[in-house]
Amino acid sequence: MTDTITETVGNLVLHPNLHTALAIFTVSFVNELVAVLPYNVILSGQLVFLKEPISVALISQLFFYVALPVGLGTTLGSLPVFAVAYFGGKPAIDRFGKYLRFSWEHVEKIESKLKGSWYDEILFLSLRSVPFLPALPFNIASGILRMRIVPYLVLTFVGTLIKMMIMLLFFGYGALGVESLIGD
Repeated sequence: MTDTITETVGNLVLHPNLHTALAIFTVSFVNELVAVLPYNVILSGQLVFLKEPISVALISQLFFYVALPVGLGTTLGSLPVFAVAYFGGKPAIDRFGKYLRFSWEHVEKIESKLKGSWYDEILFLSLRSVPFLPALPFNIASGILRMRIVPYLVLTFVGTLIKMMIMLLFFGYGALGVESLIGD
């Protein structure tokens, strides 16, 4: 059973196509709603099993069939949490925060660091782009702080694309690329 799951996940990334892109979109969407797996690490980690050097063709396939579906799925999957935080405010955080591992003190801490300018959006994009940072706190904080929906969607999408490509290139290039760089 585990071999089948590993093989299936490996095929999603190592042999990307339109069908695998739909599966990746679905996993990203659902995972963003329930936030149970570090799916971007699981997906990009499959590139460790690459048997040939990473190429421009593979990078473009990974962009279109992996990073774009992850970006779109993550962005759309984050909307319900954003909406609950946006419309529910402090009462929603007080009520559901224990399930999300997020409290009103977290919101106040984030709010104290923001200045209400374009800098905040650059900071949001930068934090969204950092690999291994969980997205849930950003979804909640963005809603509570009443970030406008269009910048939220655009920055979430672009930040997720950047994060996914960083991780894909890190794992993909790291698999054989680092070995070839050291060997040269």
